[in-house]
Amino acid sequence: MTDTSGYYYKAVLWAAEQGITTGRKGGKTFDPEATCTRREIVTFLWRYAGKPSPKATKSSFKDVTDKKAYYYNAVIWAAEQKITSGTKASNYTKFDPLGECTRGMTVTFLYRYAN
Repeated sequence: MTDTSGYYYKAVLWAAEQGITTGRKGGKTFDPEATCTRREIVTFLWRYAGKPSPKATKSSFKDVTDKKAYYYNAVIWAAEQKITSGTKASNYTKFDPLGECTRGMTVTFLYRYAN
């Protein structure tokens, strides 16, 4: 990230220093104008919480099955914490990790985490 005048500059530095984000393209870029996915936002929250180990070892979501995926434990943890329950479109059987995380979804995840 080279734009030191961006309103997000200090926030991105802080998030990287805290280990909340590792960036994109192998940590070479943050891409501040990109839309986040559901898996990214939940992972940011999980990392902010200190990467707590989920109680379950297996995801209840049909589309979160790769135990090596960087977001696997984050999604299980978020479901256990009632931060997410999956998507209504899938009758709550899928998380939709690559789905766009709207501003509404993001603030809902934050609200649920805070409460």
